[in-house]
Amino acid sequence: MTDLRSLSRVLCVCIVIGGACGCADGKPKRYPVSGQVKFQGKPLDQGTILFLGEDLASGTGSAPIKDGQYSTSAKDGLLPGRFKVSISSADPRNQAPDPDSPPGYLPVPKDRIQSKYNALTTLSADVKAEGPNVFNFEVH
Repeated sequence: MTDLRSLSRVLCVCIVIGGACGCADGKPKRYPVSGQVKFQGKPLDQGTILFLGEDLASGTGSAPIKDGQYSTSAKDGLLPGRFKVSISSADPRNQAPDPDSPPGYLPVPKDRIQSKYNALTTLSADVKAEGPNVFNFEVH
């Protein structure tokens, strides 16, 4: 009977130590996110997607958009929670500086995505630990 109790104690200690080792860096687990972004019915050629945690503890995350696709690794992913989503893309036709502008002046490129999808975003995403966290968006 004493051997059984000792074995139980050893197993409990191993479970506790094993659980602590799984979180050795002390950081909460992040989850990858991915998806597609369409602009006027076609894959968005380039841009950025930003996830802003509605709860400050959720933090933020971002990913580049290329050919309508975006993704993050688990290392660069998001904590579980609700996020506001902001999508922006500089108008490629607005890259050259005005020849009449002062030397060294570069204009801020105009965003071709409507403000309701970035500065005044109405988009959101719920990141879950169960995953997969795939979020697709259509913007104008």
